[in-house]
Amino acid sequence: MNPQENRDYERRLQELETELDKDRIPTVDNQLGQPLLTRNVNQSQPEKSVLSQVANWFNRLPSGGKVAVGIVAAVVGFAILRSVLQLVASLISLAILGVILYLVYKFFVTSKSSK
Repeated sequence: MNPQENRDYERRLQELETELDKDRIPTVDNQLGQPLLTRNVNQSQPEKSVLSQVANWFNRLPSGGKVAVGIVAAVVGFAILRSVLQLVASLISLAILGVILYLVYKFFVTSKSSK
């Protein structure tokens, strides 16, 4: 590389660093001594704010806590999945019962009334 390209890259790198520094809020050390970088959050999008709060909370947990949260989330997720599948199975059973009752009505009740 020639010196002109090096200067261009260095200048662009410095511009990017200053741009990143503008967006950062001072770092806060978590319990493990690692800095947590937080960025300014646009208040017009509260779901991103809640998501980032949950992510920060999860990142501050010790590894045992993260495992426990993962296990609880998996149990709750499977319970919800099980409930949805039971609901679908119930709806299918109800549809089958409806078809059977319709056929019974059609063959037995309407055939007796036409005689």
